[in-house]
Amino acid sequence: MKYLRLFESFENTDEICRKYSITNYTINQDGSIDANYVNLSSKGLSKLPLKFNKINGWFNCSWNNLTTLEGSPKEVNGDFYCHNNKLISFEYVPKIVRGGFDCDNNNIKTFEYFPSFVKQYFDCKDNPIYEVWNLFKDTTKIELLNDFDIFRDEDTDEPKIFIDRLNDFLLTIGRDPVEKVKEYKNI
Repeated sequence: MKYLRLFESFENTDEICRKYSITNYTINQDGSIDANYVNLSSKGLSKLPLKFNKINGWFNCSWNNLTTLEGSPKEVNGDFYCHNNKLISFEYVPKIVRGGFDCDNNNIKTFEYFPSFVKQYFDCKDNPIYEVWNLFKDTTKIELLNDFDIFRDEDTDEPKIFIDRLNDFLLTIGRDPVEKVKEYKNI
């Protein structure tokens, strides 16, 4: 089983839940956890200690050293907080966030893997994507933005963006084109 290796043994899931004050949880057959609220903020984590599935309230893994959100819930019925980490992508974020989504102060360079649904707000200050986000600020348009395939070399220190494709996207949604986007090498 893939997650046994990644998340160590699920035999000690109860012990890990006690360590992180996770209460009122259910351990699913695949070893994932359903819970009401999870606060893993400021724990010095470099990876999530468990595999999460559904969270009925909020999920907070902010102020850690996470470079990936592998193991994060698939669905959060409240807010999802992952700000102040070392994330470079939305890979493994919940597919559904029925509250707000805060990923401020990371190094996220593209909207690939963005949740399919965010009900309330989305914050991404202090990320390379922030200036692009400010051009349209509508989570329902992110899938369309991704269809225009504007980002390149997202794994490099110098992210690149096809400015003509971005402008085609902006014109499609009724916004004015731009000459350049800070944080990106405009190609």
